[in-house]
Amino acid sequence: MRRRGLFSGILALAAVTLLTGAGKPKEKDWSATVTISKEGYHVRGNPHAAIRLIEYASYSCPHCGIFEMQGGEELTERFIKPGSVAYEIRPFFLNEIDKTLSLIAYCGPPAKFFGNNTQLLKYQHEWLRTPTRAQAQRWSDPDWNKRVQAMTEDLGLYAMMEKRGYKRAELDKCLADEALVAELQKGTENAYYKDGVRGTPAFQLNGQLLPVNTWPGIREVLARAMKGFV
Repeated sequence: MRRRGLFSGILALAAVTLLTGAGKPKEKDWSATVTISKEGYHVRGNPHAAIRLIEYASYSCPHCGIFEMQGGEELTERFIKPGSVAYEIRPFFLNEIDKTLSLIAYCGPPAKFFGNNTQLLKYQHEWLRTPTRAQAQRWSDPDWNKRVQAMTEDLGLYAMMEKRGYKRAELDKCLADEALVAELQKGTENAYYKDGVRGTPAFQLNGQLLPVNTWPGIREVLARAMKGFV
């Protein structure tokens, strides 16, 4: 009787496992994977994905903020997380604000970049504003550190990034990285002269510049592309 009861228990456990899928291996969440491309930019997702989406983004561009608000979450959940799409972001400088914001986005280890990027673009409406005359003077200071720190203070970005665990001293260290700004400036020039980028946001899919730059348009392009690869 004891053996029969044990056998019945094993069968019941097997049935529960089949119904709940407990025996299935958990699928990898590729959205947590961040690598650096050979060009030096951050890539989120499966680095070997057949579909590679590159965004040229300006942090002061309202349309870039709209793209993040409309499509950031769906892009991650539907296309990046399963490993179908690798998503690379390349800063494209339109002004001095973009240089300051890019340094903030790059602050910390690579794993923090996409969270920083989302914070700055999704809540762009909270910090992007025309400077007062006094602020404009501060932002024109010939001293690099004073200039970028003034922008960061006046736009409320120190307070915003504190919510992500940053200390002011840590941000100031990142803001002092003029070498990174020079590198990203070269990237902007390459995008303009070699890749044909004329505004932001702009997107490349597997090396081809796309004629669309809104989330509904990009979503449609990615869905069509996935039919050929997935």
